[in-house]
Amino acid sequence: MSLQELKEQAYKLSVSDRLLLVGAIIQSLQNIPETENWQYLVTRPHPWRKQLYIKGHKLLASTVWQDMITNHMSPEEAAENWDLPLSAIYEVIRYCESHQELLKLEADEERYRLQAKGVSLESTNAA
Repeated sequence: MSLQELKEQAYKLSVSDRLLLVGAIIQSLQNIPETENWQYLVTRPHPWRKQLYIKGHKLLASTVWQDMITNHMSPEEAAENWDLPLSAIYEVIRYCESHQELLKLEADEERYRLQAKGVSLESTNAA
């Protein structure tokens, strides 16, 4: 069964069952032994989000990474934009590139939760 088929099946579950399933999947991804010690990234308590944050900030590593991609920033530009050491930006890049499955799963879960609350995710910018 493909990942897309699994996601479609998960959407058919009740919200509580879906949350249990997502929690179990995220936990299984987190049980993979970490091979690196991160200098600038840390865990933070969250009911379902398991990705790492920038140490000393309430800032997800994926937020910095996605901002870099979306705005075509170099690591140097991102370091200046986020007021972080360049070595922290390189660590964010390494982490996000090696944990894309977790980041995708959490992004899908956040999108689902927002849609369930009736939040429109379509752009309202005038062209």
